[in-house]
Amino acid sequence: MFPLKVDSYLDLLSKTPEYASLLSSARQLHEAQSTFFKFIPVQLRQYCRMGRILNGKLTILVENGAIASKIKQISPSLLVELQQRGWEVTAFQILVQAHNSTGNSRPFKKQGHSKRKLKLSQTGKECLSQLAATMPDSELRNTIELFVEKHQNDPIDHNAPET
Repeated sequence: MFPLKVDSYLDLLSKTPEYASLLSSARQLHEAQSTFFKFIPVQLRQYCRMGRILNGKLTILVENGAIASKIKQISPSLLVELQQRGWEVTAFQILVQAHNSTGNSRPFKKQGHSKRKLKLSQTGKECLSQLAATMPDSELRNTIELFVEKHQNDPIDHNAPET
């Protein structure tokens, strides 16, 4: 339901002179990105983005060197495909952007991580309490004690990994 509301709002904005050219440009960029992705192997799509085309050179932003190598390998056929579609591209510039929004915005589940909060086991709590008791009064001792106190009321989840 939400995308329908956004589309209606954007359609309304596109009728105003102030936003018409901006939204037209945004639609063209979206269409270009969609077309670009048609020629990129499925397994690489989430790791690269199309940049700008300047003087016939298309910039492709990739997440890491391995993806850059794969894109470089397919670049001759990619160039032919894009030229056949009427794109005025004569070369590629592949830039590695290790911390770009595409690489780091993937959900933890896709990266193989779980957002589930880890529980401190009873044994872990006891060991940390014993450690704190043997330490002199310090910031570290206070931090360990606060950590154990914070986890005292955690329900025991026998399926969760212990820390």
